[in-house]
Amino acid sequence: MAVTQKSSFGSYSVSANDVIQAEAIHQFKKANVMSPLVTTASAPAGAASVTFVEYTAKASSDVTSLSEGSERSSIAVASTAKTATIGNYVVRSDISDLAVLGSAMDLTGDVGLTLGHACALKVDDLLTDLIAGFSQTSGSAGTALTLDQFFEGARLLNSSGAPGAFSYVGNSKQIWGAKGIQGLIVASSAGTFADNPVSAQMLENGYVGKLGGINLYYSEEVTEDGNNDCPSGMFAKGALGLGISSAGLMSIESQRDASYQHTEYVASVKCGVIEIKDAFGVYMLTDVS
Repeated sequence: MAVTQKSSFGSYSVSANDVIQAEAIHQFKKANVMSPLVTTASAPAGAASVTFVEYTAKASSDVTSLSEGSERSSIAVASTAKTATIGNYVVRSDISDLAVLGSAMDLTGDVGLTLGHACALKVDDLLTDLIAGFSQTSGSAGTALTLDQFFEGARLLNSSGAPGAFSYVGNSKQIWGAKGIQGLIVASSAGTFADNPVSAQMLENGYVGKLGGINLYYSEEVTEDGNNDCPSGMFAKGALGLGISSAGLMSIESQRDASYQHTEYVASVKCGVIEIKDAFGVYMLTDVS
């Protein structure tokens, strides 16, 4: 007879049914990059989607002088509903009794780590796939990232009225290497920034968290194409949305199957993603070869 135990978490907190491996929760939060950088909302009970609202910004011309005793006419709040449909994404690993008996390692804890890590990458994969949909662009295929292109992304976001702070997410090659952020702030040629504290931070720590006030992140779910180009994105939090099911973002179920003499561990992610406001994001395609 198969017996199932289930635990879940949403918004990164363990539920009351605390039988889930803590390792899975810890590894998800450690490995996931995108979720904290976007707008998140949970579906109400009984709903299979989450609706985000995009508001049209008002201009300075909408704010006019008003004479005493006059009434200002109303300007309609223009909004567009953006719907993220909840999908179900599942990964499973089995541990046999003989494997447990023959190993000094904590196999159950280890499978929690691997499942949590895989789920974190899946959420990143869903969200980073949306970056290529941004209409605003800076950089191009076959061209290495430059500081001008980087700050052009920030200029586009500021001119669109995007609220800070902005985030840049790329492949690891767009952070390290001669054609990445590292190559822009640390180089051996004349006229570079050898005495700049940002360059010194990169040399000392191997990483910088910010460049020009833009938070820097990397995810291997941002993949290099066959032409050695990588998409990256610079965006404000309101650009993308992550809809979470009413049951939570991730759940882990363990099921004992005596006839096979093993225990099944099944992790599922129930979420949907959507671009909320196109003007709050910039698509940056650059060469990394």
